[in-house]
Amino acid sequence: MIFALFILGLLVGSFLNVVLFRFETGETVVSGRSRCNACKEMIAWYDNIPLLSFILLRGKCRRCGMRISWQYPAVELATAGLFALAGSTFYVAGSVDAALGLAFALGLIAILLVVFVYDLTHMEIPVSALMAGILWTVFSLLLLWYFAEPREALSDSRLAEGLIGGVVAFLFFYAFVFFSRETWMGMGDAWLASILGLVAGWKLLLPALTIAFGSGAIVGIALMAFGSKGMRSRIPFGPFLVISVLFMLFFGRMVKDIWLLPW
Repeated sequence: MIFALFILGLLVGSFLNVVLFRFETGETVVSGRSRCNACKEMIAWYDNIPLLSFILLRGKCRRCGMRISWQYPAVELATAGLFALAGSTFYVAGSVDAALGLAFALGLIAILLVVFVYDLTHMEIPVSALMAGILWTVFSLLLLWYFAEPREALSDSRLAEGLIGGVVAFLFFYAFVFFSRETWMGMGDAWLASILGLVAGWKLLLPALTIAFGSGAIVGIALMAFGSKGMRSRIPFGPFLVISVLFMLFFGRMVKDIWLLPW
């Protein structure tokens, strides 16, 4: 099961690379074959096998010899690894809740990886990816609540916790956006924060935000220490929100136990 998810992750990661490239160029992601960024020649199927083709081609285009970005195998490996981790975390044979949880995790991982890489490389978050992430998360929470055995009262359910968390997280970041006139945070960060709130729920929103801001501070200090960034340099915050979402997705129960919440 985990090996199958790893292979699926490699295939999905290859598709995500296409999505990332076509977000940048404005092309549709549902038609047209992949081509080399340099010589524009179509890539043959045997040169488009996830990870394996990159290794066999030694990271270069077969026709023009231009180097292939390390982003491609990195995204494929990251997707495969996270898919395998999702399988080991969520899957329980014969459990409807576990199957739904696994499907939710796989879809959200794919969306978040697009957000992570695109914001990291372009300092911008695609609106379509954000809307897909919000809709996918709300839809999944609805299904998980509906098929839960026994089903909780809506007011006390994980669905209500997530919806409240999403709204609170969005408003918190929107305050940064409004008062700084988008110099501290962008609207993309506010919408991405709503996904964090949906996943973490309002009860775990404080530790989730601590992870996001803490990881951002650590990386920022490290970059300044090595001279890569200065005090006035801009660093995309989206990747740190993604890290927090993924952490809460996989380790939310552990965080709740450590946090010693009275509820």
